[in-house]
Amino acid sequence: MDITLFSKIVKKLGDQDLCDFECTYNGQIYGFKEVGNDSWDDQGKYQYKQEQGQLIEMDEKGKEIQSFNFGVSRTVQRSGSYFSDYDYSNYPYNFYEIKEKLIPEQIIPTHTENKWDELKIDLNNVIDENEEERKIEEEKLKLEEENLERERLEKERLTKLYLMNKHDIIQRVNKNFKQRGVTKFLIDDMRKEYFNIVVTEGLESQEWIDYHRSLIDYHRSLQEVK
Repeated sequence: MDITLFSKIVKKLGDQDLCDFECTYNGQIYGFKEVGNDSWDDQGKYQYKQEQGQLIEMDEKGKEIQSFNFGVSRTVQRSGSYFSDYDYSNYPYNFYEIKEKLIPEQIIPTHTENKWDELKIDLNNVIDENEEERKIEEEKLKLEEENLERERLEKERLTKLYLMNKHDIIQRVNKNFKQRGVTKFLIDDMRKEYFNIVVTEGLESQEWIDYHRSLIDYHRSLQEVK
């Protein structure tokens, strides 16, 4: 168990009670076993107690399989009385790494105790698998939309710049790609195809041809550098 996975688990914890919480990652079920449940500390209007839970792996019936060196704790506040019912308020959970600490022999022999070192975990920066997949999918859709928009703008540019047979040439470019079984192509590929048709059939001036040939050569040099 590492801090990354522990962070993803406690992000799902939210404000749930430790005894009710469980979540699944990579086919393993995780939850918390209660390791500390103090008595209520009566401070007048309010009473307080500390809840602590250690991270465990469970089977489908909630039975502990193994425990991990991570835990959580929070303060629970209540007001009211047994006769009037209680109102409960929960403080946010704190997160800990549990480490064994060697206690030298003093009154009792040398022994180890668990020391809870607090971890600073910003849950806002924790991304679980579902969020990661969603972000990846969003990025893919964004790239596809950007490519479609660039293609649309390039077609629009070609249509506006080359009045002579503009629509026919665009159609022929798409037709040529289709005949060759090309289903995915870059804007540069479309530009070269358009250029070849214009040059082959003499549909533009030499000045136009020279200018666009220089553009094609320039883009080719950039690709070679990469």
